[in-house]
Amino acid sequence: MKVLQTLGRHGGAQEGVFQYKRDVDGVLINATISNANLNPNVIRLSHAEWTSILAAIAQANGETFRLTGAPPFPAPPNQSLYELLPTAVRNPAGGWQWNDSWKSYICAILEHEGSIDLYHGTLGPQHVAIIALRRDV
Repeated sequence: MKVLQTLGRHGGAQEGVFQYKRDVDGVLINATISNANLNPNVIRLSHAEWTSILAAIAQANGETFRLTGAPPFPAPPNQSLYELLPTAVRNPAGGWQWNDSWKSYICAILEHEGSIDLYHGTLGPQHVAIIALRRDV
């Protein structure tokens, strides 16, 4: 299994670590090494569910997505990857429920596998995507 760090919200404002592996059946995500209190703490997205996520990303209007915040957004990008995931897979076959931790794990896997790229450049005239860093206080 690979160990990754989350992208986006996870348990509030804190990054987390998790394990995942992809196999012929889909993607297995193991949060037992995370600081999230999840039940269940291991989920599987079937191959069909993972394909639905990739298709939703490919068919979305525009090329950029937000990881944080809730729509409506005051400036581009105006679509949320966190909102897209439960739309692409409405009722996960494993019976688990969507939450921000699962979404942050999936965003990290998508970035790790090259399906999306962490982007913080200019979006067009008068618009930029902002990546904020916080000092350790």
